[in-house]
Amino acid sequence: MQGGFKNKRDKGGFYEDSVVELLKKNGLKILERNYFAKFGEVDIIAEDVKKRVLAFVEVKARESSCGVHPFEAVDERKQKKIILAAKEYMMAHNIQAHFIRFDVAGVILTGSKIDSIEVLEDAFQAG
Repeated sequence: MQGGFKNKRDKGGFYEDSVVELLKKNGLKILERNYFAKFGEVDIIAEDVKKRVLAFVEVKARESSCGVHPFEAVDERKQKKIILAAKEYMMAHNIQAHFIRFDVAGVILTGSKIDSIEVLEDAFQAG
């Protein structure tokens, strides 16, 4: 279902579904979707089991014609919220012996059609 979304959340969910499929193809195990924490939300939490790496993934979609890449939508304020949510997730699940990274998945659109999905691994660091 590309068009005819009921609301913004349905639309975002469709894009996240597409990113989840790509991450799975790349060997990641999906642990959580739409993890809500006190200070923010993480769209997807995935694990690279072999490398013992947790990836906290932010999904952004943009029209190819808008001139702004989806990666640019994850500004410093958004990064801080994701980092705080990741810390809360790790404390709540008593996760210690993992490396972590923060990825951004950019969904490039033409209308409601997905042209491509790019995943920037280690897009930013916790400070």
